[in-house]
Amino acid sequence: MYDFTTIIDRKNTGAFKYDFMPEPLRDSGIVPMTVADMEFAAPPEVNEAVAKAAFHGCYGYTGPDKAYMDAVKHWQKTRHDWEIENDWYVVTNGVVQALGIAVRAFTKPGDGVLIMTPVYHPFYGAVNDNGRTLVKSALINNNGRYEIDFDDLESKAALPEVKLMLLCSPHNPIGRVWSRDELQRISDICLKNGVLVVSDEIHNDLILPGFKHTVFASVPGASENCIVCTAISKTFNLAGLSCSNIFIPNPELHEKFRNRAHVDGCGCVPYIARAATIAAYNEGANWLDELISVVDSNFGLLYRFFEERLPMFRVTRAEGTYLAWIDMRSLGLGHEKLNEFMIEKARIADNDGEMFGEAGDGFRRWNLALPQSLLNDALLRLEKAVKEL
Repeated sequence: MYDFTTIIDRKNTGAFKYDFMPEPLRDSGIVPMTVADMEFAAPPEVNEAVAKAAFHGCYGYTGPDKAYMDAVKHWQKTRHDWEIENDWYVVTNGVVQALGIAVRAFTKPGDGVLIMTPVYHPFYGAVNDNGRTLVKSALINNNGRYEIDFDDLESKAALPEVKLMLLCSPHNPIGRVWSRDELQRISDICLKNGVLVVSDEIHNDLILPGFKHTVFASVPGASENCIVCTAISKTFNLAGLSCSNIFIPNPELHEKFRNRAHVDGCGCVPYIARAATIAAYNEGANWLDELISVVDSNFGLLYRFFEERLPMFRVTRAEGTYLAWIDMRSLGLGHEKLNEFMIEKARIADNDGEMFGEAGDGFRRWNLALPQSLLNDALLRLEKAVKEL
């Protein structure tokens, strides 16, 4: 029904993936698999709503009115069986911005902030750039499937300086969709030790067949001790609209976060983002279902190719997101040489795993939200480069 095969020319649009690509690949025609946005057009229903809003011609300040909140509530209820209240809501211009706001609102310089590594690289910045202390609990790589080291997590949460935990759910870059039981244990540990949880759920709609996302706030006991961060950006390829929906059921926490967000300049739902959100959440479910089937098919191609033709590499089996996590340590190239190999020999623009923490050294992250023909081309280039190596 929808078009997930057309290759869209994004050059000269200011796109980070294209116009800021590593120099050896710029203007090469290579499609990058780096920044986590898609190579697909947004749902046509959204594009029509945006065009209508643009045609109106008056781009004034806008807020979360009834039409907006009704759409957001409808989506959370129908997609995640989570009922939200209007007074839980705060708007920010991105989830990364929300992480920084939370760190500034609920900790002071020197306080510890707990993360599970390897993890999305802005988590490190949200802590370090605000003068807080990074406390890391390494995930266990169990033959390619990552698990939480709960003993270590509990020992780190018990440290007196730790006041906040940044949770990535689903987890980027490893693609885990945490189970309800895992989230319950995280909640119990943090409640016991007085650690507030900020749950980054930006990939919450991108769940692969056979798995289910659990909203952290829906876990018994968690709602009064958490901040849930969501957005239309990853789900519908609308990241450039810079609009995220943050939910905080606890009134005291809500007030502190809202006040800090105000100081940091938040408060307006971007005009175009308002139209896009209403259309996406009211009319975008069928498009999303088809997108997930396309992404799932891309993962299937990736797994088969590596198993049959590049068995020296291990690919983590993703449960959510459109991000593949690939172990290339068997090449034995080392960090810098592996980067050179991918760019100069394989001619692939991807993400260096080390950007997600030291546990990512020797890994690569590939964005699979692209037409399958482009993924197949990249795989063939990699195979050729490995054989020549």
